[in-house]
Amino acid sequence: MKNLVIALMAVLISISAASAYNYITEKQTIFYNPQKSIWTLMPETEDDIQITNKSFIGSGGFCEYYYQDGKLAIGPEINIGFVHDGEFIGINSQELKFYKYKYQDKKFVSELLTQEEIQKLYPEYKIIKVSEFKNNEITINKKFFEKINVLLLNDTEQSFYKYSYKPASVNPEYIKPFIHISHPGKIIFSHYGNDTKETPALKIIVKNKL
Repeated sequence: MKNLVIALMAVLISISAASAYNYITEKQTIFYNPQKSIWTLMPETEDDIQITNKSFIGSGGFCEYYYQDGKLAIGPEINIGFVHDGEFIGINSQELKFYKYKYQDKKFVSELLTQEEIQKLYPEYKIIKVSEFKNNEITINKKFFEKINVLLLNDTEQSFYKYSYKPASVNPEYIKPFIHISHPGKIIFSHYGNDTKETPALKIIVKNKL
């Protein structure tokens, strides 16, 4: 019984790994302290810059952040974001890319996170870059009964807008960079099942190895 409980806890941790951070919600306000150059969830001074998350129908699932005067501050560039260790991190779930935001020349600018920075945020994930695929295919070897968390990182100019996984069960949070693998087989990441020159499908072959 004890072993069963431990096993169930491991599964739950694996599934919720991509949700380890508290994502900014609709109408939530976050704050930037220009003196310390840090982001916070609560104001620290009267001079903090406030921006509020707003989403609109037809925006493609992207978030937009607005100043208090209603002017656009950030976006539409990311689908979800969170504040961690004084930084505002954004994920473009459609394009499998990660950003951090800085304040320069009186405006917010985005900067792509490096693989090392992403790995530090998600140490429990194995990062696979799109550039590592050969002929749009890659093979992952795992041990029998082993569960693997994979973070698919787009380091190319290829667009993956409106792509989805088959089987869908490997991406339970619907945050597309994150994949949970427990069985051997083939995972297909495609644009409505298409595999063309314009919208090539990515194939992940999972094999059990001793």
